[in-house]
Amino acid sequence: MASSTRSCSLNGCKGASGLLCLCCQQYLCLNHLIEHDDLIHAQLLSLTDEINSLSHQLKNNIVIEQSCLTDLNQWRENAHHSIDEFYKRKREQFEELIQRRRNKQQKESNEMLMKITELILKQEGTQEEIDSIEKSIKFIEKDINELRHIHLNVNQLLINDNLISIQNETTNNDNHLRKQQKRGITSPDNLSSESTKMAKWQIITQNSGITDAMRINILNALRISIDTHGSLKTFEICKDVKNWLDESYGKYWCVIIGNYGECSSDFTYFGGKRLRINEVDLKWRIDIFQQTSS
Repeated sequence: MASSTRSCSLNGCKGASGLLCLCCQQYLCLNHLIEHDDLIHAQLLSLTDEINSLSHQLKNNIVIEQSCLTDLNQWRENAHHSIDEFYKRKREQFEELIQRRRNKQQKESNEMLMKITELILKQEGTQEEIDSIEKSIKFIEKDINELRHIHLNVNQLLINDNLISIQNETTNNDNHLRKQQKRGITSPDNLSSESTKMAKWQIITQNSGITDAMRINILNALRISIDTHGSLKTFEICKDVKNWLDESYGKYWCVIIGNYGECSSDFTYFGGKRLRINEVDLKWRIDIFQQTSS
């Protein structure tokens, strides 16, 4: 069913229009649509310059606020100082323990030596006293050996990663950019003068099975695919849009791109859904229809 004749939506313009502007969702005459798209194109070029400027800043390193690194370095110095103080305290405790044990052993050795000397001088030693002294000597020897092989229970130092937190590791800007990428917006390095042009659509035939909302979605899918692949890769564009249609509106869709006058004027094998459009700049005629499953 051919689109009915419409008047241009702009006030004061009486030009006929069958062209829908995807930006403002208004039907415009060809001249106003071209003016509107040229304005959008100029804005896109300006945005491209801004993005290129940001990219230049990124490639030449971002100046990081030095106070952040100063705080981090100060934290490291404080942490090292705390570890040094802890080590010093534990070493002092260890050395004090060793010294106390040595003093005790030395005291016991001196006492036994004095006792033996006294027994020798008095010549009053008995076998029982000798056995007792031998046991004491063995205890001291054992204590000395234990002291020689003393060890420390040293646990690994565990540092909680939450001691230092970096704010805004994932920002709202990251989420916004991911959403833009899902919509098919390419990066500045992939933009070309051709792909940044807004597609100019002319509706030739819109079957009753194609709603206005569905038509807008199809045109958006076409524009995104053209921007992604470039105008020379029509096969990839047709394949992309067909796969999207199969997933979104059921199977058996067909997308055909040709130059003006090359596409067949009639199809006998489509159901109730068919859309024929012209892409004005590229001089394409695009037929989109859903084939019958039988």
